[in-house]
Amino acid sequence: MLDALKLLKNPSFAVFALCSMLICIPLAYYYGQTSAFLGATGFKQAASTMALGQMSEIIFMLLIPFFFRRLGVKMMLLIGMLCWVGRYVLFAFGAPDQTAWMLLLGVALHGICYDFFFVTGFIYTDKKAPAEIRGQAQSLLVFLTQGLGMFFGFRMAFGGNFPFTTIALPNTLGVYGAAPAGHQPMMDELKLRSGDAAPASFIESLIGMFGKGFPDGLDPTILATAMTDWKHYWLFPAGMAATIAIIFAIAFHDKSADPNKS
Repeated sequence: MLDALKLLKNPSFAVFALCSMLICIPLAYYYGQTSAFLGATGFKQAASTMALGQMSEIIFMLLIPFFFRRLGVKMMLLIGMLCWVGRYVLFAFGAPDQTAWMLLLGVALHGICYDFFFVTGFIYTDKKAPAEIRGQAQSLLVFLTQGLGMFFGFRMAFGGNFPFTTIALPNTLGVYGAAPAGHQPMMDELKLRSGDAAPASFIESLIGMFGKGFPDGLDPTILATAMTDWKHYWLFPAGMAATIAIIFAIAFHDKSADPNKS
């Protein structure tokens, strides 16, 4: 992987690599907290609901060649980043009223978020790296994104510290980004009201991915508190993703890997 580090001497590739690592920090919020969030908003089978994201991945994976030829590297990567912003904004503003279409759309955007950025990123890396170090270059990209980016992302999403220290990572801005304190009381109330339900079968889980609703007697004050906390929580990664997208849009300039420029 040491030979691949030489690619960072190219300004455009360096911007791409840095933004790829940074965008994985807000991505970790999605992987780490979406299932809990959907459960708090009343979805009966939150894990199955999240499968909509994987379904959209498959669809957009097939469409990558079509869009890549027409949009090029920068626009594909930028659209992927902006969909990160859109996803978290939908979660934040869909939370107060548990607006189902906003929450489901936020999950379904995962296909564009992942495919437009990561798949395009791997294509770009493959085109920029000499043939003899392409494997190293791809490994470097995985290390930066799935390694460093996700590592710090999960620590920020759950309120962790810098490695080997007691210094907290900067994961809040006032009330924004703070762990949803109202979540656990909300879930305790849901469990109390729902009683003991038999585990759902695979078919029931699949059918229930759109199932949504709260048990009778749920305290509206607890619900409102939890949803306000979740709104503030999601706005923080939305802001992070927006900042990274702006940096990328301004700093990245490389048309050499676009099909129509090859």
